[in-house]
Order: sequence, then C-alpha cells, then structure tokens
Amino acid sequence: MNINEHFDVIIIGTGAGGGTLAYRLAPTGKKILVLERGDFLPREKDNWNALEVYQKERYHANEEWYDKNGAGFRPQTGYWVGGNTKLYGAALLRLRERDFEQVVHKGGISPAWELKYSDFEPYYT
Repeated sequence: MNINEHFDVIIIGTGAGGGTLAYRLAPTGKKILVLERGDFLPREKDNWNALEVYQKERYHANEEWYDKNGAGFRPQTGYWVGGNTKLYGAALLRLRERDFEQVVHKGGISPAWELKYSDFEPYYT
C-alpha cells in the first residue's frame, strides 16, 4: 500500500460494526480500506473448550487498562479478525434488570447504565 493512496472509506476493526459496514459498502464501488489490529483466530481444539475460552480467557488480550481513578482492570477484549464477536459464540443472552445497575466489586465500581432494562425489553423476542 502506498502511503499517499486515497480511500473513500477507512474502516477500523472487523468486529460487528466494522465487518457489517465493510460487507454493506463492498458492492458500492467505493475504494475501501479495512484496518485490523488482530490476526485470524488460530484453528485449534481449544476454540471449542469453554474452560479455555471463557474461564482461562485463552483469547483475551493480556492487557491492563485503567479507569478514571487510575485503578487497573483487565477488560474482556481480544484482537482478532472479527473482533470480540469471535468470543460471543453467536449468542447474546438477554440481560437482566440488575445487569443495568451499579455493581460494586473487588476491582472498584461499575456505574449503572443510563439506559435501563425497560428501554430494551420491548425489543427482546
């Protein structure tokens, strides 16, 4: 790629948003560049092992992030082609009312959402 090359659209990341956008824009004839930090998820037996994937966080980034107060935490994120959708197992479970409330935990406080369960409830099937 030439550093002076022009693109009509630059998409950063191939997760749910970036991948969908690239798919929709591909047939338009626009010159599209998709930037992805990650690699393809390796094809290995542990991809199907819930203990490895979810409890041992095999494919999560080994990073520590910091909240606004400087407290460290490990986000559940990974850098792969397909983004974090690779770890969702093609399922997004219905949240509960309490999932939108403030949570006090060992690592600090996760604030309550501005939106509530009742805002989403009409759209659940």
